[in-house]
Amino acid sequence: MSDPVKRTNYGPIAFFGLAMALGPLAALSFGTRYADEETWERANAGLESYEPAKPLAEYGPSGENLAIPEYAKNKNVMDLLASAGVFQTFEQAVRAAGLDSKLADSSGYTLFVPSDEAFAHMPEEERNAILTDPKALATFLDSHVIPGRYTATDLINMREAQTLAGASIDVGPSTRYNGHVGIGGAEVIKTDLLASNGIVHVVDRVIR
Repeated sequence: MSDPVKRTNYGPIAFFGLAMALGPLAALSFGTRYADEETWERANAGLESYEPAKPLAEYGPSGENLAIPEYAKNKNVMDLLASAGVFQTFEQAVRAAGLDSKLADSSGYTLFVPSDEAFAHMPEEERNAILTDPKALATFLDSHVIPGRYTATDLINMREAQTLAGASIDVGPSTRYNGHVGIGGAEVIKTDLLASNGIVHVVDRVIR
């Protein structure tokens, strides 16, 4: 028995209405089945001329222009590590390696610090091997410290930096982290914790 009601397929009509509302790039987002040549040309032209918004402004002034706020003037980076409550493993490692006096002096340092949670995610055998071997520990810590004060603004303009031991390490925005800053295979997840003699950035894992 035939259906007495004529049913209209509104799919193509709805698609074209949505494409008109969203503009020419909609054809690329939803697929190319209904895109004509003119739409393709307009969409490609839009993609070619697209420039991502520059994210520098949201990070504030760079290290050399950064004024130390009042709350940080009497707190060095070691004080910051001790008071934060989430960097105990890193702080204890610094003290065990005898690096604490150096990081408490007036020189400028930038630290990339894994949280206690990040250390907990390491294989236990690897973590213990680093923390119980003085030479391995010193090398490990050196890779997390860069001489000088570098804010997030500085980091996103960098491609590499020299660690405390003089080794070169990759640093800067990466597609691996959706454009966020990474360093040595770790993503920077919190930036610009300020101290009188440096800056601490938090990373999501240890730098190997």
